[in-house]
Amino acid sequence: MKENFEILLDKIKLINNEGWIESLRTGDTGVGYTLETKLGIKANSQKKPDFKGIEIKSFRKRTTGALVTLFSQVPNWKKSNSNRNEILEKYGYLDENERYSLYCSVYANNKNNLGWQLQSDENKKKIYIKHNNINVTFWDFEKIENRITRKHKETFFIFADTKKEEGKEYFLYNKIIHAKNSSLEKFLILLKNGKICHDFVMHRKKSGATRDHGFLWRIKNISIPELFEYNKEIILN
Repeated sequence: MKENFEILLDKIKLINNEGWIESLRTGDTGVGYTLETKLGIKANSQKKPDFKGIEIKSFRKRTTGALVTLFSQVPNWKKSNSNRNEILEKYGYLDENERYSLYCSVYANNKNNLGWQLQSDENKKKIYIKHNNINVTFWDFEKIENRITRKHKETFFIFADTKKEEGKEYFLYNKIIHAKNSSLEKFLILLKNGKICHDFVMHRKKSGATRDHGFLWRIKNISIPELFEYNKEIILN
């Protein structure tokens, strides 16, 4: 009997054999939506892995160092002095669409141009997000460890070449990193070295309510193997 990763690999090989596949959705999410549709996986935001215990992450190969979302996790609002509405109200700005927004990547190894920076505290076992050196909110190590080890116990990171013809985008899914056993220890090392970041992705709706797309933790695609105890690169023709 085949293992689950072999079943998934066979399915991706069949998709690869189809050659260039037209995107089923415009925009950044097209590469993932198209692959998951071909695999028969419905779009969802569940915390559990996508396929028989295996998480699937796909992205365009052309951008070296591009960010890949690992998971979404809200901060510890109950023990913080902030919530998402207050953060947007205090630190947001008017974007090009005249919306009040807060969109930025936040790293631990340097402060971004909006004054944000991450800091991990080994003693308190927390990851703080700071604005101009003042703590705004935080994540507990335990919660991050739970999310990363459950979501990414086993993962297929799938790279796609892309091309555009007559205004349409096409994908060729032809490289896989099969990875297993992520850990909080490796996560924190990558965080400190600026290879993992947190993204704010929120804005105020016309109704006045705050809309966010999750509190995203993301990794540079070239750093993916460093997060896992086991990883193997698979090149498809």
